[in-house]
Amino acid sequence: MKTRGARAYWDGAAQSAAAWYVSTGHEHETEEFFQQGAAETDTFLSFCRVVPSPDASVLEVGCGVGRMTRRLAQLFGKVIALDISEEMLRRCRDNLSSFGNVEYRLVEGDGTLGGLGEGAVDVVFSYVTFQHVPTALAQLRYFENCARALRPGGKMAVQIRSSSMGAALLTYAGNLAHLLHGRRTLSRSWRGARVKASLVTSALHAQGVDATVLIWPHHPRWSPAHCWVVGTKKP
Repeated sequence: MKTRGARAYWDGAAQSAAAWYVSTGHEHETEEFFQQGAAETDTFLSFCRVVPSPDASVLEVGCGVGRMTRRLAQLFGKVIALDISEEMLRRCRDNLSSFGNVEYRLVEGDGTLGGLGEGAVDVVFSYVTFQHVPTALAQLRYFENCARALRPGGKMAVQIRSSSMGAALLTYAGNLAHLLHGRRTLSRSWRGARVKASLVTSALHAQGVDATVLIWPHHPRWSPAHCWVVGTKKP
């Protein structure tokens, strides 16, 4: 899929129901929306053994409207917030206008990081973003470029969707249910591509990141499991 197609999809999603497309179950960008994002940020960082520091910088791939970005800006000295959607980034800037330690970057959606240099950050974090990337090639390019962006000793915590057939069936059923409620969830920009965890860890190992995949144990019975790619950049 061409980048402009994916960008148009997410710009439209932001304009029609930004909170829902960022976190299904929410209709508006309320304080509860952001507080839940903060709680999840703390939980997932702990699960992935990432210790925040005011002296560290974090790259967030897929910031959306800033649901988790706000908490990251409280925990880290600097946040680089990436998104493919200009409208999502605009809303994120508005929602985080009181924070002076957030840098916003519009990316192409092809796996590049908007010119971010090698060894630029201490942590890479991403939640419910990679699972929407339309092609496996772009997902793997994101991982490779995120690995390059990490400083030696830097940590990675990136959520991906399980590539199992069972997870794929559950995901498709969920997308159909959302479609019945008027959401555009059959677009490739929402469904994304399935990528085997072994390909991800191999790509990261080639970039000097000692990576493994952890299964998040807490999810609804009929919901596909979330996987976390956790790694450390070798010295």
